[in-house]
Amino acid sequence: MATSGQAAWAKYFQGKGNIKTRMKKASSLFDAKTSAKLSGTIEAGTEITYLAAKTFDSKAIIQYKSGNKNKIVRVTFDNIVKPGVKTSGAASLKPQAFGVKETKYSFAQYTKVVSQSIEERKDLSANVKNYLSALFNHYATGKPSKTEVTKIYNKVKDNIPINDINKDFGEVLGPVAILANKLLESKKITVNKTTAKIYVPARPNEPLMDYGIIQGDKQIVVSAKSGTSTNVVKPPDILMLLKKNPKNENKWKDKKEYKLLQKLSEGSILTGPINAVSAMYPSMISAKAANSVTKTDYDVAGFSTFINSNAYLSSKKKPTVNEIRYECEKLLQTETKNGNIDMNSIFADAIQSEVVYVKFELDSTGVGKWGVIVSDDIKKINSYGRAYLRTKNGYTRASDRIGVQI
Repeated sequence: MATSGQAAWAKYFQGKGNIKTRMKKASSLFDAKTSAKLSGTIEAGTEITYLAAKTFDSKAIIQYKSGNKNKIVRVTFDNIVKPGVKTSGAASLKPQAFGVKETKYSFAQYTKVVSQSIEERKDLSANVKNYLSALFNHYATGKPSKTEVTKIYNKVKDNIPINDINKDFGEVLGPVAILANKLLESKKITVNKTTAKIYVPARPNEPLMDYGIIQGDKQIVVSAKSGTSTNVVKPPDILMLLKKNPKNENKWKDKKEYKLLQKLSEGSILTGPINAVSAMYPSMISAKAANSVTKTDYDVAGFSTFINSNAYLSSKKKPTVNEIRYECEKLLQTETKNGNIDMNSIFADAIQSEVVYVKFELDSTGVGKWGVIVSDDIKKINSYGRAYLRTKNGYTRASDRIGVQI
């Protein structure tokens, strides 16, 4: 489902200043000051400039050209093309956008590449460049000081993309914070700024890894975290990690949590969740019924128990395969988040000595706070929350494989 309203504003517009974009749909016009409805409409595809606002308003203020005149009016916010899609183009703050290549950098090389790129990028405003440069240099060299970073932040905070800084620029800051600020020492992980190497994969969405710190012959895989949750880790990647440690794999291979991950891995995005529910709850969906599923059809009688016990599915004359798949995903999400299937321990064993989660989040000072999560922390459910299977799909589409999130 497309992001809209307050959530879309926070994600795409908040703190990013004036943004050139277009109208996604035709919209009525409203007075910029009073919000009273005006005569006429603005057509879909019209080039506009969204004018920065400190709070969300369902009637956004925009500027557009009508004939030879620039007009400032309000339009329905949800009818505006959101930045980051093809027709608008918000600037990326991922490491790859700062000239970082898929190579092994020394600390000095990495800081030079990023620092120069911040200064040279033409798609970043002066406010953004000024702040990112101060923040990066603070963590890399200690200069400017925290106090100086805060002064800069207070001047520009209403015109910078705070969400993108947390989510994406945190990946840029992470390597220098780890090496220069000894971020991992609280978890008894020691790296040396002089001899360690920094590695960033070419793909911004590389499974499990946002960047790596290489010390000698060992690589510490880091998954960056912002906000309250991590990126989803897909079942094949969890099983792959377990295979790296035969002791851990043998510990889990006969248990229901492992078999659940196997079913999700072996099946397609469509059939995996159905097969997994069948394996966990055969009285609801038999193996024969699960194996009957195609893209468009299934054994109706074999699914009758599951359908009749589900409020949404039982309200349909004949639920679609996608509707059944999504209800299976929702069941797995509920059972792993609040029910009897505990994914914490198996997930913790999978990432043991393999993956470290590093969290960055801006605070009121503009300097930010860091946190580090390792496998032992994940086993402490009360401290870091429960690992659970999360779906990003819906009733009409199956675009992403369900995976574990903490």
